[in-house]
Formats: sequence, structure tokens, C-alpha cells
Amino acid sequence: MDAVGWRTPARWARIGRWLLVPYAVLVWFTAVTEPFTVVAFAIAVVGLLGIAAAVVVGMLARGRVATGVLGAVLLIVGIALLALNPIPGGIDGIGDWWPEAITQPQLVGSGYWVMASLGVVLTGGGMLVTLLVTGLLGGTRPQSS
Repeated sequence: MDAVGWRTPARWARIGRWLLVPYAVLVWFTAVTEPFTVVAFAIAVVGLLGIAAAVVVGMLARGRVATGVLGAVLLIVGIALLALNPIPGGIDGIGDWWPEAITQPQLVGSGYWVMASLGVVLTGGGMLVTLLVTGLLGGTRPQSS
């Protein structure tokens, strides 16, 4: 029997994707005041958590070893991605002619890189924390018949 409503991980992932849109749009415009950008970022983090939760639930059905290995790899890769942001903070000569109302593309790209890296870290961390909690509580997976 398929889960319906809020229990469906696929729905979490779909809603999570849409919650990333306000930040993806607002980050392009410098005229937007900071509180709006902060709220959009918070909404995007909630979206990332929904996507991460959907991945965690999907991985738990595959087994604890696979979930643990993938969680550790995602956590390490996500931290590396955060540290190794390849997009420069500034490009020489672009500030002279770039319009003030639009954020420079390298800043937007860097923001997107950080958001994607944060999603990878949250997913990997979510997998490992879920394994820790299920291990401490001694939960077993239900047997399928």
C-alpha cells in the first residue's frame, strides 16, 4: 500500500525543489532588501531538508550498510565542496560596467554552489544521524511478505 499525503517522500522532494525557487530568483537582484533574502534562504534550507529526508527514507529501504557508506561519502564530499568553492568572488573589470540592480553572476554562482553543497552535507548528515538513532533505539526493519 502506497503512503499518501505528507508521508510520501516523493512529495517531500517535489515540494523541496519548489522551496528552492524564491532564493534562486531573489539572489539575482541587489535591490531586494536583506530580510527578504534571509527568509528566502531559510525557505530554501527547509526545501533542502525535505529533499534530504526523501533521500534518507529511500536509502533506509536499501539497507544500513549502504546508507552508512553513502551517508559518510556525502558528508565528506559536501564539506569538501563547501571548502573548495571554485567560483571567484570577483572578476576584474566587471564592476565598472555591470548594472547595480543585478547581482554579478559570479556571486550568484557562488551562492548556488554553497546551497548545493549544503544540500549534500544535510543529506549525508541526515543519513548518518538516522542510522545512529535507529541503532540506539534498536529498531528493526519490517519484513516484507
